[in-house]
Amino acid sequence: MRKRTITLALLLCLILTACGGREDSRSQGLFQRASGMDEDAVLLTVDGREVPAWRYLYWLDRGCGRLQEQYRSAGLPLDWNAPLEGGTLADYVKDQALADTALYATVENWAETYGCALDEEDQAALESVWMEEAAEHGGEEAYLQVLADMGMDRGRMEELSGTGRLYAKLYRLYATEGSGLAPEAEALEAFAQDQGWITVDRVLAAAGEDRESARQRAAEAFARLNIAEDLTAEFTALAAAGDDPAGPRTLTLGDGTLNQELEAAALALETGQCSGILETEEGFSILLRRETDRSGVEEAYFDHLLQKAAESSAVQLTEAYEALDPATFAAELAQARSERTKG
Repeated sequence: MRKRTITLALLLCLILTACGGREDSRSQGLFQRASGMDEDAVLLTVDGREVPAWRYLYWLDRGCGRLQEQYRSAGLPLDWNAPLEGGTLADYVKDQALADTALYATVENWAETYGCALDEEDQAALESVWMEEAAEHGGEEAYLQVLADMGMDRGRMEELSGTGRLYAKLYRLYATEGSGLAPEAEALEAFAQDQGWITVDRVLAAAGEDRESARQRAAEAFARLNIAEDLTAEFTALAAAGDDPAGPRTLTLGDGTLNQELEAAALALETGQCSGILETEEGFSILLRRETDRSGVEEAYFDHLLQKAAESSAVQLTEAYEALDPATFAAELAQARSERTKG
């Protein structure tokens, strides 16, 4: 399964901007008309969790729609059989929908494993979202029609949205020290290094119009650091008084926060180690490699663990899945929606 970088939290945002709902509109059966499948029949399993066809077809519909819009915007014809690494464009869209489906199923599996379940507060939140979305669409009846045009209904969308709330519960458990999901500090640090994240602070004497004066200021700062009893405290004071008062920043190697020379110098430092004076066109810099700031790392690592679990999950596919053709599905779905509009 192709690796995904989008998090479930973002996927949830995508859902909530388009959906709400609980009353059934399934009699419309758009997905069934487009695929020939029983929408509630099991299409695949993820680590033993049965996934009905509608859940996969929901993601396939979104993927096909995004791809079609991209090609329309570019003024290019869409060739579903265009070759890509490992298959065709149709294979790619199918795999992406499977990845999204597996991610949601993995969250639900984790929630069962770690004892996370939706409670009254969650149900109230889902109800609140429904009321807000219905109001924005002109009332419940109009909103249910919107969902029906998507092949969905309130129950289905709340099922997916509920998975997003399970994700939030799992993250809170993960962020709780001593819990069964809490990450080890060594694992976070190794992940940060693997991602190319480092936290550095900088004393900068900007060259400006008097480069020699800047050189002298840098030399004086370096001398103070060499005799400092508390290197970190002295460095913090000098950095704040310098020409780059941003303070410690966590950067991804190659993101442009520092130029390549300074980036390479920072990477070569050990945690707590200070560099020499580094001259660049900007001026004269002294760097301090700090312990990697875990804020930001923790959430990314949690999503990494979920993605990894979803990608390595045992997925069992049915014959109906194998026979599903995205190009035919997209065309039949467009036809079904057109007929609904005319009706």
